[in-house]
Amino acid sequence: MVEFLTIKDFFDNLDFPVKIEQSHDQHAESDIVITINGEKVYANTRTEIRPNHIAIFKGIGQHHQPNAFLVGANYITPKSKEALKTNGINYIDSYGNAFLDLKNLKIFIEKGNAKPVYNVYSEVFTRAGGQVLLHLLLKPDLINANYEHLAEVSCVSLGTVSKTVNGLINEGFVVKWDTEKKYQLIRREELLDKWVTLLNEKILPTHKIGNYRFSTPEHFKIKDSSSTLESCWGNEYGAKIITNYLNPEKYSFFTNRGKADLIGPFKMIPDVNGDICVYKSFWKPRSIELFHHYSETAANPLLIYAELIYTGNDRNIETAKIIFDEYIKPNL
Repeated sequence: MVEFLTIKDFFDNLDFPVKIEQSHDQHAESDIVITINGEKVYANTRTEIRPNHIAIFKGIGQHHQPNAFLVGANYITPKSKEALKTNGINYIDSYGNAFLDLKNLKIFIEKGNAKPVYNVYSEVFTRAGGQVLLHLLLKPDLINANYEHLAEVSCVSLGTVSKTVNGLINEGFVVKWDTEKKYQLIRREELLDKWVTLLNEKILPTHKIGNYRFSTPEHFKIKDSSSTLESCWGNEYGAKIITNYLNPEKYSFFTNRGKADLIGPFKMIPDVNGDICVYKSFWKPRSIELFHHYSETAANPLLIYAELIYTGNDRNIETAKIIFDEYIKPNL
């Protein structure tokens, strides 16, 4: 409702005949129909719009006439605004920023005053809570596992697990499943959508070790055979291992080894401008399934999907969809 009012308030201030109606068609892909000077525009609303949402709006926009689709939100990230404009998708936010490229109306307003929407404190969508969510999204049945196990595989405290599970219940992502007091994880696609943002904005920055480059010719064939050591490729190179589809330009690398241990076995040296972004693994070794192809190892497809989709890059989004359809969707 708030996002609907955002759109209504914006158009109420224009000196044009405007009619705004909420769609009552359950099968419609757009929430609102706006008629401006006889020109119809179909609109969708969200609380926030981030890069990982662009693919969704592009898909919806393809079902409408060019430039006849609009998204409204309380907050739209700068990167998302650029992506929306590039793809001919109109937008309005609650701060009065707008891009409208209609047949009879052209508006572009950028005040640079928009700020992220901060919701009431959530015990779920925190950095540590996101580490627990990784395991729950991969194995939803773990919602009924004992807290000690979840804490161990997620590398968090018992208190974090307790707060996360209780938060999921309170926020409607978990319901009682049967009389044996077992729980079921629901609204998984929505949970995944929120986790993508959480991973890229809170988890990865916290666990970043630094940027590196190879000291010798590229040395991608890495394999840790120890039960206590685990390393794998993420991002575009991880996607290449999984799909053999993407020609990688960006690299992320996950390991539970220390900084000093990157130079010897991996031939990596620190370089602030290096194209390999190295992260400390935020899960217990062997607790999630990695993807092995010959002598190369990729992170779990869920993690790679989240990295790719968040970029908003067309080629990454296309690859992310391949990974989603084959490895993630069946589990949601």
